[in-house]
Amino acid sequence: MSKVYVTGHKSPDTDSIAAAISYSYLKRQLGMDAVAARAGEPNKETKFALDYFKVEAPVLLTSVARKSESDEKTKIILVDHNEVMQAVDNVLDAEILEIIDHHRLGSLETMAPVYFRNQPVGCTATIIYQMFQEQGIEIPKKIAGMLCSAIISDTLVFRSPTCTAMDVNAARALEKIADITCESYAQKMFAAGSDLSSKTPDEILYQDFKRFEFGDLNIGIGQITSMDEEELQNIKHRLLPYIQEVYQKEDMDMIFFMLTDVIKESTELICCGKNSEALVEEAFHKKVEND
Repeated sequence: MSKVYVTGHKSPDTDSIAAAISYSYLKRQLGMDAVAARAGEPNKETKFALDYFKVEAPVLLTSVARKSESDEKTKIILVDHNEVMQAVDNVLDAEILEIIDHHRLGSLETMAPVYFRNQPVGCTATIIYQMFQEQGIEIPKKIAGMLCSAIISDTLVFRSPTCTAMDVNAARALEKIADITCESYAQKMFAAGSDLSSKTPDEILYQDFKRFEFGDLNIGIGQITSMDEEELQNIKHRLLPYIQEVYQKEDMDMIFFMLTDVIKESTELICCGKNSEALVEEAFHKKVEND
């Protein structure tokens, strides 16, 4: 089989990068010529994890478009997403072999049947850890470190409501292989990711930003996490006018952005767009404050 790219979504987070690295390694052990890829630049948190475990970032793959109909389709495996709008450009022009994800079923359609594994867990890395166990393949220390980093990140050190017992069990097994302690390592990783003072509003907004289609609606959802309440408030004041600007320019019906305080285990939600306030109030049974 020709080369296969294992790639996460645009605006890649730690789970997206770790999943690409670990799953491509697993597939190589099983005989596939798999290459870890990324559809964008890793954020500071992810770069910390890569540097800490001395792992090279996946190759950049921004498009899989063919120059002509006679060209062979690029073979890809998607991890941590199954939405066209989140995938590498021209994803429908590629040959999708597999999808490994933990999100809702999205808008992606394939021409042929694919191996599709989707589980209601807090992190794609948890699923990939299970797949290593099922295949009886030993997880190297570096790979274990990246997988554990992803679970810590996606579950906010097991605080997230999406976290399951499977996520916790996987992280506890992986921390032993990686020779770290989840809680103390998480403080260092989140601190590295929280330093957003030098970032522009554009970089902050799109650091972890995904676009979804819900019927006829095109909705953008983003999030940042920080261990510093004051930093989150400063970021909020910088982001508010910029989000309005993006809403006016981009083809999106609504934009939602979460400012998550890791220490307080709380999130402040910014909403923008027609009917977005009413949608938030209906969902969370709380009144939207200010504007």
